Amino acid sequence: MPAGLQSVSEARSTIRGIMDRHGARGSPEEFHQSVNVLFHDFESEIYDQGHRDMWESLPRQFELLAGDWLRRDPHAPAEIRLLDIGCGTGLASDCLLKTAIGGNIKTIDLLDTSRSMLQRASERASGWKAPAICHEGLLNALPPGRQYELIVACSVLHHVPDLPAFLGGVRGLQAPGGVFLHLQDPNGDFLDDAELRQRTARVSRRLLPEWACRFTPRRIFGRIHRDLTGKQGQDFVSKTNRALLEKGIVTTLLSVHEIFSITDIHVQDGEGISISRMESWLPDYECLSRRSYGFFGMLHSALPRRRQPMEEELIARQALNGLHIAAAWKLRIPAQRALTPC
Repeated sequence: MPAGLQSVSEARSTIRGIMDRHGARGSPEEFHQSVNVLFHDFESEIYDQGHRDMWESLPRQFELLAGDWLRRDPHAPAEIRLLDIGCGTGLASDCLLKTAIGGNIKTIDLLDTSRSMLQRASERASGWKAPAICHEGLLNALPPGRQYELIVACSVLHHVPDLPAFLGGVRGLQAPGGVFLHLQDPNGDFLDDAELRQRTARVSRRLLPEWACRFTPRRIFGRIHRDLTGKQGQDFVSKTNRALLEKGIVTTLLSVHEIFSITDIHVQDGEGISISRMESWLPDYECLSRRSYGFFGMLHSALPRRRQPMEEELIARQALNGLHIAAAWKLRIPAQRALTPC
């Protein structure tokens, strides 16, 4: 079986199982999109507050990836058309505009399936020097014929059930010699790494699932309590559940674990995002840079201060066994000399 097809089949099987338990009809792809859109519409209300650690920690990762790009490929385009896939409230574009390549970004296309997320991104974009246009939907919602010198997907890949197909879509939108950046995904090549587990254990006495690390202990306890009692609160997960029921998408409420098994599918399946597998899905690309971070199981700004210098040292050393993975890929120009693999 070709690389990637088994995980796609397993992802569909997971979603289909949840659908069967809760009376959902239609295809797994349609159900996945419905849950994702509602989930992120409601999450948009607290996204920036709930992900403050990303806003505080990820600018450094964008700087490093942009610097790696320029060092490996000093002839970066003077004018860059940027596509921000799964833009959320605009974090990735905002960060990129502040890097060494920011001055070269001339236009920004913001793409998201959540209208509420796009509204917040549009508000943020009003303060950018480069003009931004919002597009609601999947990759096929973009105007035909568009190509981009830079495509970014921040905290996106682990939400996508069919990664080979998604990356094929990215390839079709990439301008010759263009660059694809992705980051803030679980590091599938090192999730079972002994050193990572030991470091994480120094910070936390109990290893929480990756999705749980995104929220405060109070919210986590509230979710566990709802699963045990059946009571629903006013948080965005409960709102998602009720909306699914009210719209007739399901006939019974989903558990918290089931919702995250749909939205964060490559977190819940334990596979994460593997650079070694992505190499087979991106055969026309060269890997310019591969970086990891979250060496103690959380982002830099959320770490106890005494652990931050070690996190910084491991990032500077370009160690690869952190919780999160990031990479930069360059689409080969025909007859281009191959770059050194990352």
